[in-house]
Amino acid sequence: MSMHARAREVWIRNTSYPDMIQTTHDRLFGHGSTPSALTAALGFDARDAHSVMTKLHELQTEGMNQRLEASFGFLDKASATPPSDPDPAHVAKMREMWNTAWQPTANLVAISSTDVASATGLDIQVVEAVLDRFAVDLHTQTTREIVDGFMVGDNPLRTNPVIRTDRGQFMLVHDALVQPAIRENLEQALKGLPAWDEYAKWRGDLLEDIGKVALEKVLPGATAYLGFDYFVPANDQEGLADPASYTKKVEGDMLFVLDDVAIIVEAKAVAITPAARAGDTRKLRRNLTDLISKASEQAARLQRRIEEDGGARLHAGGWLDLSHVREIHTVALSLEDLSGVATATSDLIDAGLLDQSHIPWVVSIHDLQIIVDVVDRPAEFLLYLRRRRDPEVSLAYTAPDELDLFLYFYERGLYVAPDPVKMVAALPHLSAPSTGDLRRRAKQGRALISTRTDPLDAWHYSRVNSALPPAPKPTLSGSPMIGLADELQSRGFYAWLSLGATLLSGSTKVQAGWSRAPKQLLARSSRDGRERTLTVPIGNTLGDSWLLVWMSRPTQRDIGEITQLAHDYLKAKKYQLKFPRGAVLIYDEGTKELLDVAYDGTLPHPDPQMDRVIAKLLPVGAMASPPPPSAKPGSTSARKGLKRKRR
Repeated sequence: MSMHARAREVWIRNTSYPDMIQTTHDRLFGHGSTPSALTAALGFDARDAHSVMTKLHELQTEGMNQRLEASFGFLDKASATPPSDPDPAHVAKMREMWNTAWQPTANLVAISSTDVASATGLDIQVVEAVLDRFAVDLHTQTTREIVDGFMVGDNPLRTNPVIRTDRGQFMLVHDALVQPAIRENLEQALKGLPAWDEYAKWRGDLLEDIGKVALEKVLPGATAYLGFDYFVPANDQEGLADPASYTKKVEGDMLFVLDDVAIIVEAKAVAITPAARAGDTRKLRRNLTDLISKASEQAARLQRRIEEDGGARLHAGGWLDLSHVREIHTVALSLEDLSGVATATSDLIDAGLLDQSHIPWVVSIHDLQIIVDVVDRPAEFLLYLRRRRDPEVSLAYTAPDELDLFLYFYERGLYVAPDPVKMVAALPHLSAPSTGDLRRRAKQGRALISTRTDPLDAWHYSRVNSALPPAPKPTLSGSPMIGLADELQSRGFYAWLSLGATLLSGSTKVQAGWSRAPKQLLARSSRDGRERTLTVPIGNTLGDSWLLVWMSRPTQRDIGEITQLAHDYLKAKKYQLKFPRGAVLIYDEGTKELLDVAYDGTLPHPDPQMDRVIAKLLPVGAMASPPPPSAKPGSTSARKGLKRKRR
């Protein structure tokens, strides 16, 4: 993990867009007594620091442009004369100007505090206070020590990106360093001030507020529970008793419930210290424990209550019934940029920082915001959560940045071939694993996902800068079921989110086959008034399995009768397969349109009556095994599946 953290310092800059960071920092450092506390202690606040260093960069850029323009102007003037042997004086002058443009001396690059003050309109005392605070001290180490330290992640420029020359002038190394330096440098200063407690609380509140806005945008219609207290067992004995007797009160940050899906979010606003980034493994472990481990443990605590108790007893509000929830995702949300660390899930598990049985999506707030901005539909977001939280993803893919993983998901699915042997052992409708499945699993390997953010960068910057040409937004590719997922959402069918994500989970070929199913069903309508069905079981484990059924409704059959028939068949077939969820998509033979959706989330429990019902169904072994999401369709065609099932 130390290697990941240090590599990020050496190779990556600005994993978050500067405009997004500035918006967050303006709210972060502009709240309450923070600006006045910083001004009293340092002589400036965060806005002053940003203004001074940004203007310093602009003055440096302006100086470089002037030198280049002068050299090119001289070259144009010299080239305007008739061809002849070049004037040696002109050649010498051109060489001098060219070298001055590209290899200037310090006095041409560095800017005085007076010039910065004049350009910003700030008092000279404020400008000098900023430059003094953010100037790096290079006199305590040799040049070799500084370079060697930088190459292993000890970057003094991260918190102090300004260099002071011997003449008392200043140079900003790169404007990408400004925003990270402001937060880390000023937080170190605030820790020694009385305003720290107020700032630290606001930092956590702000993170939760930004996260709430983002998740409510991507989960329209979800019920949100924010900053709530609930009860858990204080010991093992209480854990065996009724939830009403739990005595330990704990806090939850955010819970979003949308039909059968629950998303638990724990937000941690603490920062990774410069020493931890530089390779101090003890401090890095402490930081990652505060950021990731605690968030994961707290989210898993609520997940257990939902799974074991069917809900939670709130301190204010009584019993929260969540017995209908069939899918739970946990998110560890951070204000800190965790590039290189958050994407290494398997290493976090190996380091003992994550429990393999409760893996959250570890994500920074700015990555969450940009992902929410990009996704066109909530079902895409849920599918990404499913794929991203797969513990094998970080074994199959290596990526330096969360957005690279997300964009690869858009391009190729971020799919991991499941273990066919484990699938056969877990799923009753599967027989022996096929040679193709075994081959796909063996070839999985580990892929390096290189940077994929160029199109995303172009799209984002075209939105924030009207002077740039418009750029297309990245979109999910190879998904023929997008139209149906959108229709489910727009019509508000129960479980539209989870069903939509399931429909999008198939490969392009599989989804294309599903999209043809309604037309094939309706084309086989007959005068006998009997419905037609196509039944498809999908999933890698019993816990994530779905039973999908396409059903036709003959025009002469009552809508209510067909809907009830769909519910009865779905419940029985799910019971036979021991699946937790399923849905029937009912299409009308007259209108050729989707008529209704029957959903069932009944958990399979022993039931003698249902045992008698399923005895009339086709046996489990007679069902064709469906291909995994990214595999090619099997030899059994959809048309062969269009037969009536015995009830």
